[in-house]
Amino acid sequence: MKNRLISGFFGISLLLVILFLFDTFVLNVAVSLTCSLIVYEILCATKMFEKSYLLFIVYVVYSLLFPFLEKEYLGDYRFILIGAFIIFNIFYLLKNSSKVKLYNVFFCCFFSIFAVLFMSNIIYLRSFFKPIGVYYVGLFFLISWICDAGAYFVGFKFGKIKLAPRISPKKTVEGAVGGVVLTCLFVFLYDLVFLKFIFTDVRFNIVSVIFSTLIGILFSIIGDLVMSVFKRQNDIKDFGDIIKGHGGVLDRFDSFIFVSAVLYPFVKVFPIINF
Repeated sequence: MKNRLISGFFGISLLLVILFLFDTFVLNVAVSLTCSLIVYEILCATKMFEKSYLLFIVYVVYSLLFPFLEKEYLGDYRFILIGAFIIFNIFYLLKNSSKVKLYNVFFCCFFSIFAVLFMSNIIYLRSFFKPIGVYYVGLFFLISWICDAGAYFVGFKFGKIKLAPRISPKKTVEGAVGGVVLTCLFVFLYDLVFLKFIFTDVRFNIVSVIFSTLIGILFSIIGDLVMSVFKRQNDIKDFGDIIKGHGGVLDRFDSFIFVSAVLYPFVKVFPIINF
């Protein structure tokens, strides 16, 4: 518990520094490095890292490059990069069919595209919602992390009824409810701070805030459970141990990836902030 709190404090502090430098190149570098660590953990979890150093190099280069292709005129290059990445995986599978499993290659390829694409939404939010993109990025992190942390601490203290015992025995209904309540409370305070002290000349769409929060909470829980299934099927507890008390980088960003995947298109259609 102590390690978890200390690591959480430093993690949040680092995030605040990065958000303070939101409009600079630092954000691209931070997202790029995070994506590469996530891809590395996926390769290690599926034991694909042990199969080929070439595979590792291609995956890391892909994850490092993608977050820098944010400008509108570079949009086509994102599709080219994804296409080349898929083609590489197909040829790698055909060449090494005797020593690698279709499932592992498919999962590594698909989830790497999925994770890197939706982690890169942090960059796209900056471009699309300028100058208020930082609000949406903060909101996405707030929903995913408070929901997870709230569920953990409330479940640890009061949890009795198992939420999904076959998938994740430690998750409880009480924890999930606690996560939902705390997330709603923190989103309310977060919006209040922005409305009163930062974006004082804007209007908040209350309906969009409510739906964004509820949808985000739902997919935060779903994302956490999906990755728990993967870890259970691959007989691992965490994706890594780089963050003491939390596990790997993907253990901290799994819910965010799913929240980002759903909320990014939602807030583009139904923006929360109106000038």
